[in-house]
Amino acid sequence: MIKISHFNILLVEDEILLMQSLARHVEELDMGFRVVCQTANGQDALKRLEKENIHLVITDIRMPVMDGLNMLEKIYGGGDTPKAIVLSAYSEFEYARQALKLGVTEYLLKPINLNDFSKAISNARRQVEKERMHQPEEIGSLEQIISGFLWGGLTADASVQTY
Repeated sequence: MIKISHFNILLVEDEILLMQSLARHVEELDMGFRVVCQTANGQDALKRLEKENIHLVITDIRMPVMDGLNMLEKIYGGGDTPKAIVLSAYSEFEYARQALKLGVTEYLLKPINLNDFSKAISNARRQVEKERMHQPEEIGSLEQIISGFLWGGLTADASVQTY
């Protein structure tokens, strides 16, 4: 499994006191988790995702400007693949169904149980590390790859088929 030294988290929550409390809790875990940005709505979160390397989005469902589910649809529709934990004061089945359909990692009900919250973050990190283990590492641009083969810096391994 590929370990991530800093697991970057984006908190999206319109209840400012809850957002601050969750951010403090994440930092207190002292397990390499970092809240790199906090926003109060989905629209601002989308802007931050363009600028930051985010591994996990923790979002409320109901917020002003853009709700959490709409935000997640845009994130996953655009090809980004951070994990997501949804927080909600609503135990309505339809919200949970929509969240699961989008592929969220966890759906936690408010008030948030900090033990469940900690487990959910750790689970998301394990999933990201496991996925990275199965992804090839970046080796550069097409030009760098071709130059590497031409000038001997890169060689094909046994997994490359030749015809």
